[in-house]
Amino acid sequence: MKRFTYFRGVLDGFRSSVSNQPKSETEIEEALRSEDFHVSKTVRHGFPYQPTAIAYDPVQHLLAIGTKSGSLRILGQPGVDLHCQHDGDIAVLQILFLVNEGAMVTVCSDDSMHLWNFRQKIPEIVHTLKFQRERITHCHLPFQSKWLYVGTERGNVHVVNIETFCLSGYVINWNKAIEL
Repeated sequence: MKRFTYFRGVLDGFRSSVSNQPKSETEIEEALRSEDFHVSKTVRHGFPYQPTAIAYDPVQHLLAIGTKSGSLRILGQPGVDLHCQHDGDIAVLQILFLVNEGAMVTVCSDDSMHLWNFRQKIPEIVHTLKFQRERITHCHLPFQSKWLYVGTERGNVHVVNIETFCLSGYVINWNKAIEL
């Protein structure tokens, strides 16, 4: 019986020491500040949402997928997964790789063409070309050619030099290409 009273006295001593602690630990400051938060992307997985264009580089084994929101995802061997974004909410209509060059061309819904360089860790737009009077319908880049052919809604074909990413003066007009 004496053991239980001793044990009870020890427990009462613990209870009194715990209950006598100051209440400052339980008080929490509830004013939230912007410094208390940090937004970061933690993971990106799966196939991109609303894909609109796809291209493949057979030499470097890269797959590029463009989306309706203007994002690009470049997939390759294990460990190669790049993501980049166009400025604004514009759809990517077509993607063309400059085969084995570390670059690609994207055609967007706002009639602009962008030359991307992905030789470094973060891909970036090197040049941009915007069409004002005509809508771009399709582009063609022959293998190892420095000339990009840009077809428009009116039936004309414009020629762009890939090295300078400027329009050449040469245009194939639809009414000159076919007999009336």
